[in-house]
This record gives sequence, structure tokens and C-alpha cells, in this order.
Amino acid sequence: GVQTSARVSPAVAGLGLLEAVPEAVLLARQAERKPDGVKGRVNRVWDIARQQVTVGRFGLKANAPDLRQQIAGAFQGDMGLTTSLMPADNCQPAQTACRAAPSGGQPEVDDEQLGQVEFYLAHLAPPPRREPDHPEVRRGEWLFSRAGCAVCHLPALPSGPHPRFARVNAPLAAAYTDLLLHDMGPQLADGRPDHLATGREWRTAPLWGLGLLQGLNEQVGWLHDGRARSPEEAILWHGGEARVARQRYLRLPAADRAALLRFLRSL
Repeated sequence: GVQTSARVSPAVAGLGLLEAVPEAVLLARQAERKPDGVKGRVNRVWDIARQQVTVGRFGLKANAPDLRQQIAGAFQGDMGLTTSLMPADNCQPAQTACRAAPSGGQPEVDDEQLGQVEFYLAHLAPPPRREPDHPEVRRGEWLFSRAGCAVCHLPALPSGPHPRFARVNAPLAAAYTDLLLHDMGPQLADGRPDHLATGREWRTAPLWGLGLLQGLNEQVGWLHDGRARSPEEAILWHGGEARVARQRYLRLPAADRAALLRFLRSL
């Protein structure tokens, strides 16, 4: 009865700008009619601090409403550290060794430490584009849109003043995501629901910084579980609502596919 899902850590740059995207923008995007059978919807999750259901935007299935709760969840789930938001150890009843392990205090990460990590990640800026005016990059960007990739990987979302951090303030978050859930088909399904997200749904991954990942980590893998060894393999795994866009990519001449991939590396 245990549900598992292999995951790799997503990039963390630009999270403050994504947190500053108004909820109304996500709801409006959800309501818009989209081509190629694309739908897209918000996840509805429990906001621990506000004690209410709200829109999710962080995590691979948009299961966290804000950056602070996402960080607290990572402390608990990935590192076994408690916070005031999540004060219980992440141990199931059958895990007797886990339950008997020494405690580092209650909570193990205090509010000041949690706030410091939140402040750092909220202010971590996305990397600048490389060669945005190169002719092949510009052609690749046009092909990216023409293939239908930009229906979900929106070039930018309206952002604005962050609700708590005054210096996180930009008119746009050029992240190439809509922060919505999409059915990606059976091949990418993990069979593990998360709040309203089904086992076939994933939040659109932001693409800013994608071209730098290989230089930062030679073992980098793309998609939620790292199965793709390159951005092109990631495209080829797309199914479900992304099937039509994938088929358009496959029909492109080799030179056009190369231009589209060069555009992705410029992000």
C-alpha cells in the first residue's frame, strides 16, 4: 500500500518571482481555452500557516502554496528535520528505528533559521539569458512557440511586488512555465496523486537556467525523475496534453530541431 515516486531536485533560482505571481493570474490562465487539447489546472492544497485551502505553486506537483511551506516540507521529508510548520517527525508507525532516533530539539529548525533559508531562496535571482539575439536562438524561440511548447511553457507570467520581501519586485517572471498541472500521459505517470494532482499530472517545469544545468552538474537528468539525459530526450518523453507539440517537434527538419534546442540552451 506504500506509494513511491522517484524524484530529482528541481532548480531553485527565481522562486521569489514565482511566489509573487498573483493567484488571480493562475486562475485566469486555468480558465483560458487552449489549443491542441491542452487544459491545465491549479492544484488546491492546504496552507498550514493560514489554515485554509489555497492554490499550490511549488513542488513537482504544485503541492505547496508558498516558499516557506515548500522549504519546511523539504526539511521534514528530505532531511528528517522538524519546524514549527511541520513539528512531527516523518516516521510511519511501522518505522520503529525512525521513531526511536534521537531528537535534535522541538523544533529542530527554529523559525529564525527557517526564515533565513526562505529569505535566501526568495532572493536567488534566475540566471540571465545567453545569446538571446543570436539568429539561430531567435529562430529556435519562434519554432518553440510554433510547435505549441509555449502553450504550457509560457515565456513569462505577470509578477510584481512580493507579499513580504520588498526587493523581490519585477513586472514579469520569465520562467517559461504556467505553474499549472497538466496530464503528461501514461509514460510519465508515477501513479502517485498529490492533493488534486493525479498520478499522471505534473506542474509545468520552469525552463529558466536550463542551459546551465549541464555545466553545474555533469550527472544532471531532466524530467521529474531524471530519466532524460538531454532536453531533447525530455521532449520525446512528453505525452498526454503535450503529445501534439511533441509530434510537431518530431516533424521538424534537423536544422530546425537544432535551432530549437539551441534556444533552450540559451535560457
